Amino acid sequence: MATLAASNTDLLSDEQIEQLLQEAEVRLRAKASQAAAAAKTATEPETLEVIALVETDTAQAKLKAIIPRLQHGLNERPPYISEKNGVAQVNPTLLSGTSDTTKFADNLRPVECKQKHKREERSNAGPDFFHMPKTVLSDSLKRDLSLLQLRSVLDPHRHYKKTNSKKPKMPQFSQTGTVIEGPTEFFSARINRKDRSKNFVDEVMNVERNTGRFKRKYNEIQVAKTSGKKAHYKNLMKKRRKG
Repeated sequence: MATLAASNTDLLSDEQIEQLLQEAEVRLRAKASQAAAAAKTATEPETLEVIALVETDTAQAKLKAIIPRLQHGLNERPPYISEKNGVAQVNPTLLSGTSDTTKFADNLRPVECKQKHKREERSNAGPDFFHMPKTVLSDSLKRDLSLLQLRSVLDPHRHYKKTNSKKPKMPQFSQTGTVIEGPTEFFSARINRKDRSKNFVDEVMNVERNTGRFKRKYNEIQVAKTSGKKAHYKNLMKKRRKG
C-alpha cells in the first residue's frame, strides 16, 4: 500500500495536486455556507422572539419601578361580567331587581332638597356670661336702652363711644337690677334720695325741669336757623311795636 501511494504521488504533478486542493476547499466552503444558512433560518425567529421578550420584560420592570401602584381595590370586588366555558356571563347578585326598574322607569322620583336647619335660639347667654336671660322688651326698658345710647347728648362734656347705626339696637340678652347701697354710702350717695326716680327717663326729665338746658339749646338752634328769614323779621317788628 505504501508503494502504491508513493507511486500515485509520484504520478501526480504539482499542478494537479493544487487543483485538487482548490476543489476540496470550494466544496468545504459550499457545505459551510449551506449549514450556516440552514442554521440561520432555523434559529433566527426564535432568537428574535427571545430578545424581544427580554427587552419587553426589562421595560416593564423599569415602568413598574418608576410608576407607583394605585390601591384602587377593583380586584377585591366581584366583576360584573365574567367568562365561563368561553361564554360571558353577568353576575346576577349585582343586578337591580324588577321593583327597582319599575320604580326608576315608570314613576317620577321627587328631588329631595336638604332642609337648612334653623339656628336654635338660645334662652340665655351661656355660662360665660352668667346665664344672662333673653331680653324681654317692654316699653320702659326700650326707653331706657334708647336713652343709654343717646347718653352723649345728655352729657356733651364727656366722651362716649359712638355707635354706627342711628337706630338704637336692642341687645339680645340683658338683665335689669337694683343697686343696693352700702352702709358707708349714706353721706356720699351719687344722687340724692329726693332726686331719684324709678328709671332713667324720669331722672332725665327731673334734671331738665331744674336746669332747662335742652330748652335753652333748642331756642339757640332755632334763632341761628331762622336768622335773616321772614319769621326773624316778624319777631323784630313785634318788638318794635311793643316798644
